[in-house]
Amino acid sequence: MSHASVVADDASDEPAQIMIAGGGFAAVEAALALRALAGERVALTILAPDPVFHCRPAATTEPFGAWRSPSRRYGLRAIASDLGAEYHESRLEAVASRKHLVRTAAGARLPYTSLILATGARSVVGVPGAITFRDQRDVPLIRRLLGELEPEALRSIVFALPATFAWPLPLYELALLTARHARERRLATEVTLVTSEREPLELFGTQASRLVGGLLEQGGVRFRGGAVAAAVQRDRSLALADGETIRADRVVALPELRARRITGVPTRRAGFVPVDASGQVEGLQDVYAAGDVTTFPIKQGGLAAQQADVVAQTVAARLGASIKEVRAPRVLQARLLGGERPLFLRTEFDWGGQPTRATLVHADDADAAKTAKVLGRYLVPYLETLPARA
Repeated sequence: MSHASVVADDASDEPAQIMIAGGGFAAVEAALALRALAGERVALTILAPDPVFHCRPAATTEPFGAWRSPSRRYGLRAIASDLGAEYHESRLEAVASRKHLVRTAAGARLPYTSLILATGARSVVGVPGAITFRDQRDVPLIRRLLGELEPEALRSIVFALPATFAWPLPLYELALLTARHARERRLATEVTLVTSEREPLELFGTQASRLVGGLLEQGGVRFRGGAVAAAVQRDRSLALADGETIRADRVVALPELRARRITGVPTRRAGFVPVDASGQVEGLQDVYAAGDVTTFPIKQGGLAAQQADVVAQTVAARLGASIKEVRAPRVLQARLLGGERPLFLRTEFDWGGQPTRATLVHADDADAAKTAKVLGRYLVPYLETLPARA
């Protein structure tokens, strides 16, 4: 659909009922963006089972005594109140798109003009038997692992990326920082990174891949690409999908992600929802999706916020708001720690998640290394005005 020629779908004076299902980055960004773009044209409702918005950094540096990235929590009721929105503490169970109704876990049936699915994804074990690192919640597991290094009880550690995981950077940081930790203490610990990628961080392009490969080599991290981790065996070695094994005393892996299926919403592999370039769910009218719940292959907070912005622009344009341009979500910015200096990476994607252009730049000062990993046009400045819960 050409958004340049879109006119308001509803000529009445009543505000459109916009329901946002979810309480994470994409959900809050969508609510903020809609209020900014559409104003009083919309009546917002936020539907989420957890009344707390959790802002959890990846926290890969914390186990090593580096600067802390404290997990912050914000009340969704307070955010909804700020935006003049209703908040329903329940889970979305079903969508009747033809009737423009949703059913909640509490049994309520709620109407909508447009529905935005931002229900996210849940973490599950990606490599059975491995230590799974999700975010700040698993910092104690890495600290315990580092404690086992000191008496040289561990000779080899493998960091493994599950085959279906498409955001590998935290694993690279953990491997580089662990190798540095061992080297500084003169410990004879072998660190190996196992990934299905053919080249290091290949989604950021050839130049970045070569540079990251050099960082791994200099840092004493062995790169094993084109390998699919299957499971940790009884002797603690890592079994690969092709039958080969890699010796290890411990294996650390990132989780795999799954989306919770919602009745009436089409899904693809692992429950993810297919959308077009504007964020509209395939086959459903007036239903959109943004963030980790979609089939967009890279699951990262900054990209989720960009997807939410596109959906908000699309919905606002259909209601007659003046929108200059609806832009597809595609810019991924990241910071890689573990070398002598942070490395800033940037790549662009088409709406389907295929990389189109990549750039990189070195950071020359410590302050640059502390820049936020998650970007949101409306979310970041808004959160700076709020007191976070402990």
